[in-house]
Amino acid sequence: MKINLLFLLLLFPLVLPAQTLAFSQVKTVSQVETVPANKVWKLNGCFYSSILAGVVSSGSGSGTYSNSDAYIVLNNQSVAVRSSRSGGGYYHAAGFVWESAWPLWLQAGTSLAAGTGVNAISVIEFTIVP
Repeated sequence: MKINLLFLLLLFPLVLPAQTLAFSQVKTVSQVETVPANKVWKLNGCFYSSILAGVVSSGSGSGTYSNSDAYIVLNNQSVAVRSSRSGGGYYHAAGFVWESAWPLWLQAGTSLAAGTGVNAISVIEFTIVP
């Protein structure tokens, strides 16, 4: 039984057809677009609509607090690609920024659009070559 299973595991990769990707075009997406059939999109990053706000501390016990989020829209669902939180008070300031790890890959039939805080998305389109 172990030999049969080992044989199947070694043979399995030979049965699957190999596919490659051929470069098609570079584009920016802002309005809703759908990945065409026989294509994949590689999302490289976003052009954000605003810079991150800084933290200002007055030293008087009050401070400035800032929350900033940016989203892309995948299949009508908002997906966070950047988030920042910061605050300042009496002689102190704290903050953090989280950003999605790029690239992201989308398969054919997936819709994409820029959401809140994003002007456009950088995309490289590839054609699937059997």
